[in-house]
Amino acid sequence: MTLRKKQRSRKVRKHRIVYLSANKQGRLDGFQRGKADGFAQGRANAIKVPKNNVAVAEPEHSPAFVQWRADAIKMPENTVAVAEPEHPAVDVLVITASIIPSLEICVLQPFSALKERENLQYIVKLEHEVSKEMIAAANTIVFVRNVEPTAYKLLEWAHELQKRTVYVIDDNFLEIKHTTAVGLYYSDPVLRETFIKFLRNAQIIKVDAPDFADYIRDRYNKNVIYFPASVDFGWLDQQKRRDRDHEQIVIGYEGGEKEEDFAPVIPALIKILDYYGGFVRLEFLGYVPAALADHPSVKHEAGGIEYKSFIHKLNQSNWDIGIAPLDNNPFNMCKTNNKLREYGACRIPGIYSDSSVYTSWVTQGETGYLVPHTEEGWYEGIKEMIENPSMRYRIKGNAEAAARQNFSLDTCLDNWKRFIFNT
Repeated sequence: MTLRKKQRSRKVRKHRIVYLSANKQGRLDGFQRGKADGFAQGRANAIKVPKNNVAVAEPEHSPAFVQWRADAIKMPENTVAVAEPEHPAVDVLVITASIIPSLEICVLQPFSALKERENLQYIVKLEHEVSKEMIAAANTIVFVRNVEPTAYKLLEWAHELQKRTVYVIDDNFLEIKHTTAVGLYYSDPVLRETFIKFLRNAQIIKVDAPDFADYIRDRYNKNVIYFPASVDFGWLDQQKRRDRDHEQIVIGYEGGEKEEDFAPVIPALIKILDYYGGFVRLEFLGYVPAALADHPSVKHEAGGIEYKSFIHKLNQSNWDIGIAPLDNNPFNMCKTNNKLREYGACRIPGIYSDSSVYTSWVTQGETGYLVPHTEEGWYEGIKEMIENPSMRYRIKGNAEAAARQNFSLDTCLDNWKRFIFNT
């Protein structure tokens, strides 16, 4: 069926004469004159083309004038058109595999300081959030612990767009053991191959351990930059340390699950608790060995808290001794000296496994205490620290001074600027 418009009879309207007051008539005349003057000025500006710094007027029907008039007609009056880019330009795009403490310690802490001090503009995105347009809008692309093939495609895009690429990695996934869920994940052949491709093809590899730097240089990529991560002492200096409220010796550990690393330490700690009775207690922040979890002299707090809150909690712990067990294996040799930095910054005398991760940083009995990674080595080392309060006091002060000298935020920023951003 065809729809037809209803016919309406036309009515002849009579035009009324409207008389304007002098005030309204003046405002209308002023508006019209302003509109005409603005149009004329805009036309004059649009049809002048600089030629050797001499303004030459275009005829009214020239292509330049016709184009200007067409554009002017399209523009609503009193409207300024500003094209907002979908992805604003930034100095650095950080593409991370996950939001974990490594991201905070290795990247966000120095980048936040650089943003505040030198206006570094950066954004952080998870792998699945990144588009090619985001990469195009950044100068440098920083990848953090990525091993997925979809993430490697982002590296390829970055190189297609001629962007600087940096791969930040603090664990050697090629040497991780398959005894945990994490180990099984990183042992997947596809992920291992992708990890190697990142190591081979990123323009700069940034690591936190000298042994890891040598490992990568010898096998995959000569352009490896090593410098340690930092501690933001500004966070700690703003916080009051609580007074000691106990006479016991408190031995503490902070960190994730380290079941294999704790294998010789657990029997040594049980012997210490048996020997000293109620004079000694243990505190764990994060991982606690199952064999110690139900002991009456053991206190445990879960980990997983935001890093700034964690370091504040550690700073207030007032531990007499902090332990850092590390088994001697290829995976651990590539790890960072995280425990030494944090114990020193929080004035905690540390006992460390005699590992290359710590040996270059510890002066025995002065900035820490190194022990063989055996049951007997840990037992004797802990006992020596308990029985020698003057050594603990000396280590406490020296370790903090060494941490401020070697791991300050200022030093870390200088390294990022010099070795990564070339400024």
